[in-house]
Parts: sequence; structure tokens; C-alpha cells
Amino acid sequence: MKKTIVLTIAGTDFSFNVTAKDHSDFIDAMARGGSVTAASHNFAMRTIDGEQKDDFKKLLENAPGAEVQIAGELKTEFAPVLEITVKK
Repeated sequence: MKKTIVLTIAGTDFSFNVTAKDHSDFIDAMARGGSVTAASHNFAMRTIDGEQKDDFKKLLENAPGAEVQIAGELKTEFAPVLEITVKK
């Protein structure tokens, strides 16, 4: 599964191409208890459209912590929360 997600960040549209593997790698990195910032940065950089990578890097350099917000939005859009109940 692959999903293109467009986020408008600081007035610019950025396209991210998120696959199930990208999502799983992000969740796994978070579960291992490593750096949230590093896991978020890797997730965003792996999925940003190649033509926008340089502009995206500049954005991240000028907005510390933005990768955490961006990764959160990507995760939410790629794998929305489902309503799940246990039937007894």
C-alpha cells in the first residue's frame, strides 16, 4: 500500500509518498524507545517527494522540532484511528 499525502507547511504544499513499510519502520523505531526526533526526521525524509527534498531540508533546518509535528500528521493520515470495540 502506498499513499500520497500532501501537507501544507508554512504556506507550501509538500507531497509525501508513504508506504506500509515506511509507516511500520517509524512505529518500530518509536517502540524501541529511541529518539522521537530522529525517528520522525527519518520518516519524513524517507517519504518526502524527491523533487522537494532540498526545500524540505531547508524548512526543517529553520523550524526545530517540525519533523515531530509532520510525522504525527503523516501517521494520522496514513493510518487513521479506527473505532474498535470488544464484543462480549
